[in-house]
Amino acid sequence: MQNNGLKNYLFLLELVREEDIDTLEYLYRGVQERYEQQQENTPGDLEKYLRYYPIKLKSAWQLAAQWQARYPQSYAAHIILADCILSDAYTKRGTQPVASASVYSLRSLKDGMDHAGALLETAVTLSRRPFHAWLYLGYMNAVDPRYGTAKEFTLDETGDLHQLPYWYKKALQLEPASITLRIAMLDALRKTPPEIHQVIAKDDEPVFHRPPEVWSDSMQAYAYLLYSGLPANARNEVRAVYRGHYAFYCWLGKNAPAEALPHMETMYRLAPHRGAPALARFYACRKEWGKALLYFKEALSYHPENVVLLYDYAGCLSQVDPDSHQAVVYYRRAARYGHPAAMMRLGDIYRKGLNAQSIHLLKALNYYQVALQEGYIPAGERLAQLYWRGEEGNTGIINRVKAIHILEKIVQQGSGWACARLAELELEKRSRTHDYSAATHYVNLGMHYGSTHCYYLVGKRIYEGRLLWRGVHVVPGNFFKPNKEDRKMALEYLMKSASLGYLKAMACLARYFDKGYEEDRDPYAAAEWYCKTADQDLQDEEGCCFPAFKAVFYGDHKARNLKSAARYLHQGATVAGSECQNRLAFELLKGTFAYDSKGQLQPQLGIANDHNIRIALGLYERSAAVGHVESMYCLAEFYERNAVSKADHLKAFRYFLQAAEAGKTVAQKEVGCYYLNGLAVEKNETYAMFWLSMAADSGEVTARELLDRVKK
Repeated sequence: MQNNGLKNYLFLLELVREEDIDTLEYLYRGVQERYEQQQENTPGDLEKYLRYYPIKLKSAWQLAAQWQARYPQSYAAHIILADCILSDAYTKRGTQPVASASVYSLRSLKDGMDHAGALLETAVTLSRRPFHAWLYLGYMNAVDPRYGTAKEFTLDETGDLHQLPYWYKKALQLEPASITLRIAMLDALRKTPPEIHQVIAKDDEPVFHRPPEVWSDSMQAYAYLLYSGLPANARNEVRAVYRGHYAFYCWLGKNAPAEALPHMETMYRLAPHRGAPALARFYACRKEWGKALLYFKEALSYHPENVVLLYDYAGCLSQVDPDSHQAVVYYRRAARYGHPAAMMRLGDIYRKGLNAQSIHLLKALNYYQVALQEGYIPAGERLAQLYWRGEEGNTGIINRVKAIHILEKIVQQGSGWACARLAELELEKRSRTHDYSAATHYVNLGMHYGSTHCYYLVGKRIYEGRLLWRGVHVVPGNFFKPNKEDRKMALEYLMKSASLGYLKAMACLARYFDKGYEEDRDPYAAAEWYCKTADQDLQDEEGCCFPAFKAVFYGDHKARNLKSAARYLHQGATVAGSECQNRLAFELLKGTFAYDSKGQLQPQLGIANDHNIRIALGLYERSAAVGHVESMYCLAEFYERNAVSKADHLKAFRYFLQAAEAGKTVAQKEVGCYYLNGLAVEKNETYAMFWLSMAADSGEVTARELLDRVKK
């Protein structure tokens, strides 16, 4: 059925792209009628066709609305349109807990659930056996996790908790032996007992919703009640799903992946088509790419039409061999099957020349454009960036009128990032005549969307005196020092953005608490925010790893922790010329830290071995190559201190000369000494006097003494 499933999916996708509503209605009505006549396997057939509809595509959603309008008595059209509406609503809802969610996201969810609920209630009346309508009502009211994870729902959002099983009971009366229904009913584990919060997806594998603090034995007892009346293979499938629940609880709830693995393997033995995707993603998260690839291949043999699996498999291939074109093959397949994120990824590949592909900006722009047309907002944001700034080495694509048009378009679709960019345009005099009223509008709209970018934009500009908030409008701050109330407001906005995980806001808070206005300084808060930023900024783009390292290494304003210090130092050293790179080299030579046989940086107290000395010199050389003066000087010192030949002294001289030319006073003195003594270079008193004079004029006492001695 897997190959037939792929053929059916592609056939359905073709009908959607051709906007052939009549054929869609004929197809679904035929499957529905066979089911209502209780022909064999028809519940599963109709369920698959409902699931195959590409609800993530904006064009498919618009077509579903036209379909339902043309055929108002269509059972399938009502269910599919409800599914499309819910998908969009949960995308807008996001993954933030209720306490952090924006008004816009919660209102979008409520409106979507109300609209979808009305459609599904109508669908119940349009069929003699409305099993699937009842099932989808259950999915909606039990919060189907396909639409997002880690969400907290209030009672108003979910409805009466005691009423939820009603829809499943109605479905159970129609199809008591349905495996899909039994698996969906495992969602009752989230409601019974009340402290449990666990959800099961109706798609290919269980999805973890929210880690409970405990795992009750009553959950297993309840799960086994669902096995009655099922054949052996169906019982195994339900058991597999339950094992998946517990595995995800161990992995994410207890943070014990080693404990989760045996349960996933049991899940795989009971139902390989459910266990293979779970194991593939588990090993991918653990970066065990070889094992992940094997399970992804098997999972795709069961679910060849699953675009998310195709996308994840392509990502895994890209990790295993970044120079291989194989990843592109599967990204293209996922894009062809209707996955907007794959379209955007292909745009990135052709924009940057990744995965053995040549840079091709026109292809990249085309993929971004198609993804945007299908409602994928991040693709619109990328397009706007390209049209505004161009690409490195290619400014021919710059079209700022088009960039602004795209920004205005995606603002209407809920892009808080676009709100922040348009607000910046109105505030930036150099690009266009500023309009503070328009800026206020975009800022307020972005905050309504819950935009971290808008909170950051306003907070940073108020704190720097570039902006003030007066009444309901933003006004120029003229770079005057903001008063205490304005600074408090600025920090609150930054705190809001940082609490939502925006790295720039987190780094901004750290720096303001560290080096901001004296009244606002708080070294303990600064250390905390430096560490929080470094924990999330794995590429150290905000440069917080070195301050975080100092905080936990010295232990002045945060508990001393050498393991964390090693982690921050190693993480920051990946940035060429960074303070972390220079400091790591110093600490390796000193013996404070050392890389073990597994390549992990560990604290130690001892003499550096040859392996770590070579690493340290490599770090110094990479840092010196991009102009880090201290690294140049440290290299020179090392070669001079450990010189055994004239070649070593010559290396030392060259690095001293680089540092001297960059303005390091003590290096200028050393260069003068080399010329004065003729060490590694030809003796030259004129050059010696030049460098010693330069060092002496900068306050180097030893250079002044040497200069006076030479003059005598």
